[in-house]
Amino acid sequence: MFTMAVGNSDDVDPMEAIATVIAQCRVSLGDLKPQAGILFAAFDAFDPAIVAAVREAFPGVMVMGSTSAAEISSVNGFKEDSITLALFASDSVDVTAGLGADLSDDIDAACQAAANEALAATQREPKVCVVLTEGLVGDTQATIDAVARALPDDVVIVGGASARHDFASVTPGYQFCNDRVAQNGVAVLLFSGPIAYSTAVGTGWRTIGAAGSVTRSEVGAVHEIDGRPAVEFLARYLDVTGPASFGNPLAVVEAGADESYLRAIQGSDPVSGSVATAGLIPAGATVQLTTADTDDILAGTKAALARATADFPAGSHPEAALIFSCAIRQFLLGSRTQVESQLARSEYGATMPVAGLYGYGEIGPVKGAATSRHLEETFVTLLLGT
Repeated sequence: MFTMAVGNSDDVDPMEAIATVIAQCRVSLGDLKPQAGILFAAFDAFDPAIVAAVREAFPGVMVMGSTSAAEISSVNGFKEDSITLALFASDSVDVTAGLGADLSDDIDAACQAAANEALAATQREPKVCVVLTEGLVGDTQATIDAVARALPDDVVIVGGASARHDFASVTPGYQFCNDRVAQNGVAVLLFSGPIAYSTAVGTGWRTIGAAGSVTRSEVGAVHEIDGRPAVEFLARYLDVTGPASFGNPLAVVEAGADESYLRAIQGSDPVSGSVATAGLIPAGATVQLTTADTDDILAGTKAALARATADFPAGSHPEAALIFSCAIRQFLLGSRTQVESQLARSEYGATMPVAGLYGYGEIGPVKGAATSRHLEETFVTLLLGT
């Protein structure tokens, strides 16, 4: 048995909202006792008291999560300024959680602490790890790699980066587990035992123009492409002297990888010729500009959902779905953002419990890469069952 109960509310009073969410989860759980939960809360709605309320309502439950730009649930679809809670109950799969703080001080120690906390609560073999981390401070890929090192081999890592409601502030979001809250941390939710799963990513963007090779870069900037200032490579297609070009991210294929991921362009430095990016594009990677309209973006969503269904292990039954989408997708889709949750309902069925967030980056597997990658402008879905 494996069950995920979902609740969602956008009540303006966070305590009223969490009371509604808890009541919804109680109905779905019946007599089942949840082991752990994942909570997504709008930045302005988050208060440690809402986590405490969940733990009081369900004694012994571990609750991890993060703040989000928007929330998804099978209860209300796409919502902004809301709280979504998913609680997991199973008699065969262990669901455990952990938190590491102060990534900028010692990234390996923080990730090891989060992993150790989750691992200590299970004797079963870990299979899937959901990671929620900070997306505005440091290198998200370095966090993913450190989590991978802290876990046994072959644990699949998916997740996203905490967020605020918009891009107006660069203040970090929150990550939390039980009674602890961090602003530069990493929270993990670990599924151990005979869990069946599939995961898929989709973007909808298509490449245009010439490809180039990154010859000099660092976290947050590409300095040179093909041995020339990076701005020269993009200036053939874009006016990069203005603000961020969210609609035309770079497709990145790392050396040895079989598929690309997206990296948002966040402006440029006309003096040095560098292009600002969120995260690292490693030297040696091939980059190419992309384009998409809203229909293309939603086609990427639909394709990812279909792949997750097709890849789910034969003989097993999907019983829950988690979604990690990007705040930039939300920004570009506007009023059509709700279609992503509608597509999930159409693909997975009206009775499938679904929970998710829009964040400042996503985490998912890329073919040919040694570990999951830090993704942007991407839709990631995880199906779970037994």
